[in-house]
Amino acid sequence: MESRHSFDINPALYTRTQSLFDAKRRKLPPDAVERLAREVVERLAEKRDVLNGRVTELVPASTDPEMVAAFCDILLAPDASVALRFLEDRLSPIVKERGDLYGYIAAASRELGERWDAGEVTFLDVTLAVGKLYALVRSVGSGRDAGFLDANPKKYAIFANVPGEQHTLGVSVAAEVFRDAGWEISLQLDRSHAELIDYVSTIRPAVIGLSLSSAMGLDPLVRLVIALRLALPNIVIAVAGGEDTDEDTLRTLVDLDLVITNAEQAQSDLSRLLSLEATG
Repeated sequence: MESRHSFDINPALYTRTQSLFDAKRRKLPPDAVERLAREVVERLAEKRDVLNGRVTELVPASTDPEMVAAFCDILLAPDASVALRFLEDRLSPIVKERGDLYGYIAAASRELGERWDAGEVTFLDVTLAVGKLYALVRSVGSGRDAGFLDANPKKYAIFANVPGEQHTLGVSVAAEVFRDAGWEISLQLDRSHAELIDYVSTIRPAVIGLSLSSAMGLDPLVRLVIALRLALPNIVIAVAGGEDTDEDTLRTLVDLDLVITNAEQAQSDLSRLLSLEATG
């Protein structure tokens, strides 16, 4: 059947994101991995397409229950590539908009959560499936829709410390450096995980800069970034680590666009990421 959907699929991003999630499963403590899995399942179960301010309500009745069950079975299969093939070969031909696809993703997330709660699938099964779900959302939600950047000032960003982090001087100084360079910065300090996600989802900035002062904040950072990606697939995420945080770990474990080591260089890098250099 010929595909008639209006969204792009990025297989390379699927593979990269799924690999990053697999690294999280291997390196993070089991309780941290379980929190990540719950975060993904619960957020995707209520997924809404909110790009460009358009909210698509997902009605469970609009999805085919048999297709949802088959989707869930595929997610639980050991081979990571079969989930992408299912999206391309089975789901793409029967959906038109990205919001329609999110309807199936939401329904599959709900069924996965129900199977988990009922003890029908193991913790390992769920974490493997969740990694694929998250990667699928990233692979179809990353393309910048026309007008995305116009929704916000061109040099606008939210800066925040990772929830639970006690040191905020670094992110406060960075905010001032960016302001001096002409950026509009909303500095959010000591927000909880839920508060920060709600605020970012409401404001919908093009960029969020996060400050990680110690390696102790790595688990909350990983969870926060995943929640941000699910809420706003297009957002550019930059992180500045402290002296005892390992840059390689940030790059290989956290789903980031930029690791900040120098505020001045970061301004140029972020402008490039946003394609703003040509327009000033």
